[in-house]
Amino acid sequence: MLFARRSHTTAADLCRACLGKAFWHHTLRNVTLGWWGTISFFVTWYYLLSNIVTYVQARAEMGRSRRRAAPVVKEARGADALRILQPFEHNIRMQLRMGDDPSAIARDMARLHGVEASAAQAYVEQLRAAA
Repeated sequence: MLFARRSHTTAADLCRACLGKAFWHHTLRNVTLGWWGTISFFVTWYYLLSNIVTYVQARAEMGRSRRRAAPVVKEARGADALRILQPFEHNIRMQLRMGDDPSAIARDMARLHGVEASAAQAYVEQLRAAA
């Protein structure tokens, strides 16, 4: 892209691992492809600094949210579990594409989001079959 500049963003609720992967993906793309052009040479510095600041803020926010005591809630089942897990469909699909074990993904989703393990397993299997 010698004549046009592209801007890419990742706007999602990401887990710690996916946040790190997205950060490094954008940072490495910036470092390798961001310098080609007069304006881009200077804008790349801004993007790199902005990415680092945003990443550090997101990690700090994750740390604060993890320290809060989680309220005791009954595990969600059926349609409620599906409603809770749907916002994380992208994360689950990414983990499946990377070759993560579906049962491990389901176990983590159930633990993190307060849904029954069987409901999480069924949802992960549904996404795996659709891929």
